[in-house]
Amino acid sequence: MANVVNSTAAKLHISPTLEINELVSKAREQGKHVIHLGFGEATFPIQQDVLQAHQDASNETSYMPVAGIENLRASIASFNADRLGVKISPDQVVVAPGSKPLLFGLFDILDGAVLLPRPSWVSYEPQVLHARKRLFWVETDPVDRHTITESSLLSAHQKAISEGVIPRIMLINSPSNPTGHVFSASCIRTIKEFCRSKEIVLITDEIYSDICFDESQKGTSAFDSSNDDTETVILTGGLSKTYSAGGWRIGYAIFPPSEKGEIIRKTILAYASECWSAASTPAQLASIKAFSTSEAMCSYRKSVTALHRYCTGKLYSALKELGLDVGQPGGGFYVYPSFSPYAAQLDKLGISTSADLSAWLIRECGLATLPGSAFGEDDDGPLHGRFRLRMSTSYLYFQSEIERYEKGYALLESCASGKDIQLPYLEEAIEALENAVQKLKSVRL
Repeated sequence: MANVVNSTAAKLHISPTLEINELVSKAREQGKHVIHLGFGEATFPIQQDVLQAHQDASNETSYMPVAGIENLRASIASFNADRLGVKISPDQVVVAPGSKPLLFGLFDILDGAVLLPRPSWVSYEPQVLHARKRLFWVETDPVDRHTITESSLLSAHQKAISEGVIPRIMLINSPSNPTGHVFSASCIRTIKEFCRSKEIVLITDEIYSDICFDESQKGTSAFDSSNDDTETVILTGGLSKTYSAGGWRIGYAIFPPSEKGEIIRKTILAYASECWSAASTPAQLASIKAFSTSEAMCSYRKSVTALHRYCTGKLYSALKELGLDVGQPGGGFYVYPSFSPYAAQLDKLGISTSADLSAWLIRECGLATLPGSAFGEDDDGPLHGRFRLRMSTSYLYFQSEIERYEKGYALLESCASGKDIQLPYLEEAIEALENAVQKLKSVRL
């Protein structure tokens, strides 16, 4: 039978994050009890004013400008300018139906091979593959799986050159999915200086930037809105994580006001006009309010951060007490433990990869997680990268949409005000993890 799809497309698979969510849903429909730590969808109730704005705009059905509604671009520019302490014009902003299409588009239109930190969010590698570009992993610190050094950058760059390609693109993500770690200012400087010296376009994905547990780190970014053509840094973000509105599909990119930045911006607009046309009109109109720096929205963002900090911190502490190799997260809603301290027990059970471990946890312990291999980890590589699992706390608050809105606002307010809160689904997850580790400890060596 003749091939019906090309060789590149044949290598694409359903995103592991979406796949695990569907598997959990099917298991629950069959009456199985599964604790869901596998999907990173923010599940808090949407801020009331933003929700009302979306409802009020539901009859707006016309196409909007390809770059996005001007008032929305102004709101995004002002919000990020305030966060980063730099000048940003609305003309530097492009809005899209989520940041994913923008990243796909950028990989498509930019020239050269790609440098990507290991580990990285599950969709970055397929996006590079889709663009038919070569990918070269930048190895990160063995302990936190996030910090990048000049030597690791040079090693990846030299490998690419030795294989006959020139890296011209690098993508970073902070706070990180999957690790939950945040880049230090010195690490950002190292990355920027390297990219400037090698004429590499740097894309900084800051979709979790509001959810920094240390308030002072929210302004730590590679993006400085520079008009200097010796560096090109593009910032991406969106509505999905802080505002729990992933389904509304609103993302954005901010381009530098340099000549190169303007060329890329105009090219991505041409790409967008032929691909997605424009983002949803009601969602854009509601997002004007979401990205505002009003007292109500600032309060909402702080309460969201406080609750994520509390829940993620509790899970991290539990994993640490269980003897797992895990770094303390500084943002987002992820922890990234390694079960390598139990490598001998896992080997005895015939578990040799992170995917094997993930399957065992679902089957034996009712715990859904994502394997490190989905994020680029090498199951045959150094032990610090093996047996890694990404665990998300975002589904540990509510079990239904009704519960989300009945209890969510009060829960956010209680946590932000320092009151004691109860998270029974978190406690259930910790108990299941304790059970899993106990099963490993009982394995005879």
